[in-house]
Amino acid sequence: MSLVLGVLGGMGPAATLDFLAKFQALTGAKKDQDHIRTLVDINPQVPDRNDPFTKPGPVLGQMALGLRGAGAQVLAIACNTAHAYADTVRQASGLPLVDMIGTAAKAARDTGAVRTGVLGTRDAIKLYREYLAA
Repeated sequence: MSLVLGVLGGMGPAATLDFLAKFQALTGAKKDQDHIRTLVDINPQVPDRNDPFTKPGPVLGQMALGLRGAGAQVLAIACNTAHAYADTVRQASGLPLVDMIGTAAKAARDTGAVRTGVLGTRDAIKLYREYLAA
């Protein structure tokens, strides 16, 4: 049995499609069957990730649990700002999460970057600053 990826998406829908297109393009598949099976929950109804009073964490946790129930073995979130709730997603699902912000910070460090530019929401920029400072 091969790996099954679950993607929490829909925040916004175009970002999820962009993530999936890049994921597919960077997979070294020579034929269709070489691609990773991917389950996607595109939920544009997730409460605003920029407003902690809207409580997006429980909705993200339910999405993660649903993806696990559908067969996902590892998760990814196609929204930078939603990574503020990464621990909630991990705890709800019990699955590992590919941390997009941590991966980007590691790539910057590994390439020797001394200055990194990031476009994003206020909260996404805050997360990137925390990761990059570490």
